[in-house]
Amino acid sequence: MQARDILLQEKNIAVILLDVVMETEDAGLKLVKIIREELNNHDVRIILRTGQPGQAPEERVIVEFDINDYKSKNELTSQKLFTTVISALRSYETIMSLNKTRFGLEKILDSSDSLFKIQSMNEFASGILTQLSLFLDCKPQGIICIEESNDVELTPPLLPGNMKIIAATEEFSCCVKCNLDESCGHQDIATLIQNTIVTRATQFCEKYSAFYLDTSETNAAIVLVCSEDVIDAHDRKLLEVFTSKISIALANAIHYQKMITFEKASTTDFLTGLNNRRQLLRLGTPLLALANRNNCLAVAMIDVDFFKRVNDEYGHDVGDIVLKKVADLMNERFRRSDIIARYGGEEFCILAPSLTTKQAFELFDTFRDAVARTSIKISDTQSIKITLSIGVTTDLCPDLDDMIVAADYLLYRAKHNGRNCVVVK
Repeated sequence: MQARDILLQEKNIAVILLDVVMETEDAGLKLVKIIREELNNHDVRIILRTGQPGQAPEERVIVEFDINDYKSKNELTSQKLFTTVISALRSYETIMSLNKTRFGLEKILDSSDSLFKIQSMNEFASGILTQLSLFLDCKPQGIICIEESNDVELTPPLLPGNMKIIAATEEFSCCVKCNLDESCGHQDIATLIQNTIVTRATQFCEKYSAFYLDTSETNAAIVLVCSEDVIDAHDRKLLEVFTSKISIALANAIHYQKMITFEKASTTDFLTGLNNRRQLLRLGTPLLALANRNNCLAVAMIDVDFFKRVNDEYGHDVGDIVLKKVADLMNERFRRSDIIARYGGEEFCILAPSLTTKQAFELFDTFRDAVARTSIKISDTQSIKITLSIGVTTDLCPDLDDMIVAADYLLYRAKHNGRNCVVVK
């Protein structure tokens, strides 16, 4: 039918005045079935009109067919036609509004579920831009900045209101390196973000939307999204609900980041990024218990030869460079199963499971030789070389501290033997 083809092409028809008798005596009723069942269109308001009520009795048609009104031609005066159409249009508008709310709430629930699963700040920043863009049916283009917190490391620059940019899509990536001031190439968004910071309220304009997020974990965050269409009042109300969910997810992400930061600070050496002594003992104790069953574990103590001379001659900053380089070489050359730690000062400790005495010597002597052959750049024009003394024990003890003491004694023997060597027992 022609009406069916039109309805397939035009999705926003609000009201249909439908005659029962057209090509056939029941063509109108058949079209009702097509609209509701085949085209799955339950929103359009269908007003059935007929000049022969006896062929399609009102009571039967209302019960059997999904129509919204029934009018005989002789009662459908111009005034009643006007009233009927206006009433149907208002009903359609209400249905569209309810559908939009339902779809919006579904998007909020789906997006909120994704955001609550995100824990790291980088993932959160990316996720929030993606989810807001999906909600607004636009490309994920925007910026996220957050009020500075002493507990969470954020990327610069510092913006008015103590804000820092933590994420920006490709179009706005240049803004990460600016202060969104007069020198910024995106003055329109710089002004909008600054207004949002000052007013601490969400701002809408023709092309951009800047959402103000308030959480208990940080004073504020601003999310700016490039939206292709003007956001209407209905969507703004839904976005208020959505941004409240995002605020909770943001608090969750920051709280998780704080826990990770505190955990890392308590278990990691701040200079080298290796495990610290406390973490070595925590990870090493169960490893030793397993080794006592498998009868295989090497514990090595490593010392940088003449490290005091490096500090005295070049300064402590160069000493730090040397320690960082040694740590980097350890991370490159030892196995994932090995536990590497800075034990203190210029001393390092490594727990290497599943090694015989011979294998332990080969592993650590190869590492010693690699370090001895490495030039460490300490300035644009100068490099130095260092050597290591290493003591390794494979004699298992019930206590990890006893094995570390034994390895330290062998390290002392390596130094006594002339340094730049490995002593294993």
